[in-house]
Amino acid sequence: MKRMNVFLVALCALGFAFSTISFARDTKKEDNPYPHATRKEPKASLGSSEQTALNKAADLLNDGKDADAQPYAEKVLGSGKASPYAKAFAQELLGTIYWNADKPDQAIDGYKKAIELDALPNKSQFSLLYRLAQMQLQSEKYEDSLATLERWEKETGSQNSDELALKANAYYRLDKFQPAIDTMKQAIAKAEKPNDSWSQILMASYFELNQYDEAAKVVQAMLAKDPGNKKLINQLAQVYIQGDKPDQALQVLAKAKSDGLFNTADDYSQLAKLYSMAEKPKEGAAIVKEGLAKNVLQGNLDNYKLLGDLCMQAEDDACALDAYGKAAPLAKDGNVQYQLGYLQFYAGNSKDAVDSLSQAISKGGLRQEGEAYLLRGDAHNDLGQSTAAGADWQKAATFPSAKSMAEQRLQALKKGAKINASKKK
Repeated sequence: MKRMNVFLVALCALGFAFSTISFARDTKKEDNPYPHATRKEPKASLGSSEQTALNKAADLLNDGKDADAQPYAEKVLGSGKASPYAKAFAQELLGTIYWNADKPDQAIDGYKKAIELDALPNKSQFSLLYRLAQMQLQSEKYEDSLATLERWEKETGSQNSDELALKANAYYRLDKFQPAIDTMKQAIAKAEKPNDSWSQILMASYFELNQYDEAAKVVQAMLAKDPGNKKLINQLAQVYIQGDKPDQALQVLAKAKSDGLFNTADDYSQLAKLYSMAEKPKEGAAIVKEGLAKNVLQGNLDNYKLLGDLCMQAEDDACALDAYGKAAPLAKDGNVQYQLGYLQFYAGNSKDAVDSLSQAISKGGLRQEGEAYLLRGDAHNDLGQSTAAGADWQKAATFPSAKSMAEQRLQALKKGAKINASKKK
């Protein structure tokens, strides 16, 4: 299933800061944050030389001197007399050094080795498991991250909001959107103050399952807390668009404009397009004109063509002629020039229509090439240029889409009958 691509989704911030690193010398007096742990608390033993080396490594690492810390950790690991606890702590230090050096695979391997030694106190062991899950998620090892979190839950005998949010994030990355929804709802329910990024994952998961009403509810709740957040406003509008509710999307963006939140080209063009989708082209054209007047919208091909399209839908031929006239020279193909020639012809200006349609045909890339020859033939005919008209109709007859109408004109021309242009479509 393709990832949500109609707008940017701010997912959980995955970066994590390591707390100051130290090892427990006496765990008996510490509070037990995991009273339901299924893992038995191991006994920590540490020789004086190991303690000195690990203290030095931890201090250097906490001071950001990773390169200086590494030899002390490696010294402990290379000692044949080092206790399992000392080696586990040294592996943790080494894993952290590798992570800081942007070596995720080696960092993950170091953490795994520390964990599998099964010698750290519960508090340290469980913290290490959780950081390993974070590392795996950041390294796109999503299945591994989920497995690590399952182990964390089993061994701690607990769940918390941060851990559940991390699981939901992993489910989302694996396109397992319903589990992501279920798990993130648990995380939000457990948290005193849920992270806004959690709601983003919840919304994105609903979106991927085409549950647009539920996605909208999530964004609405976020907007209630931060009504001036343009990113959320645009997200809500996009959710409504994907849910085939252009009127609601229009209301959201129109209110944002009235609240003075519009200041970018994307703001103006998106609102104008929504007016078109909602069959309100006149209002959309007004938005484009305002954007151009304020120099928020640039006078380029896309914006002039958008204005021409909106004006044409609104049956404002003068506006459409002006907009297409500005857009046509900027286009690489002849399609805008064709639109201009079409309007010129039905506005009674056959001479300019011939010129515009000739340029359209010359530029090429036409989606309606047969119709362009047919229409130029009509313009020639309107100017009394029957030979040129016949030549164009002959050419138009070679295109399936224009064949029938071109042959009718050629028959009438052969009989000397008067040919009237068809009404504007």
